[in-house]
Amino acid sequence: MKKMKILVYGEGPTDYGWQSPTGEWLPGPIVYLIRKCAEEFQVDLEIGYIEKKVIDGENRIKLGARHMRNLSGKGIPALRFSLYAKENGYTAGVFYCDTDRIMIGKNTKETDCKKYYEQIYSDVIQGLQRIGNIGWTGVPMISLKMIECWLLSDKMAYKKCFGKEPEKVKLPSKPELIWGEKNNPSSDYPKNYLRRVLEQYHKEADRDILIEIAKETETDTLKEKCPISFARFYEDFLEACTAA
Repeated sequence: MKKMKILVYGEGPTDYGWQSPTGEWLPGPIVYLIRKCAEEFQVDLEIGYIEKKVIDGENRIKLGARHMRNLSGKGIPALRFSLYAKENGYTAGVFYCDTDRIMIGKNTKETDCKKYYEQIYSDVIQGLQRIGNIGWTGVPMISLKMIECWLLSDKMAYKKCFGKEPEKVKLPSKPELIWGEKNNPSSDYPKNYLRRVLEQYHKEADRDILIEIAKETETDTLKEKCPISFARFYEDFLEACTAA
């Protein structure tokens, strides 16, 4: 089996994980999804992590005007991630981020969501590639809206985790496209939707539950249900693993 060393970065504990008091990194749900993909590609991963504060926090890497020229939005932390990775001996990395709500258009309209996703994807790619492509491959992992959308994809994952498929509140047919008011518990805001699904199992959407669902989520189902964002990552990561 091919071996590959990668650096992974995300937005917080509920996606790429957190550091324990002893300094050990405890992986979040996206890491289990990344590993699932790698196993399908017959790649054995060695994963390193970087704290958010180094990329987009109080201790973030300083960038000069030359580095930042024509970069915007998520492209700036993506560049910091690439610089850190290269400086620390990584030849590949996965940069995770959410898109959250779209800024122009309707959050439940597929064409508007695709357009906004492509804008964020373009920003991230520019940041990842700013240092050049020789000896470095940066892979965007961008969930359309947020990680909860991906984890609302596979009903069989819930059966494996909790003993039965969701019945009182079923999973959405197009989880990438759900949206609603954050402060309205009855809305289709992804975190609210997931909370209602889990209530039927008497569970809360904490990071351990998200990890449990991710572990049981099948990539084929995720690609089918989230064709805009997860399928794109799957293809990009396959290309990176093939080239490694």
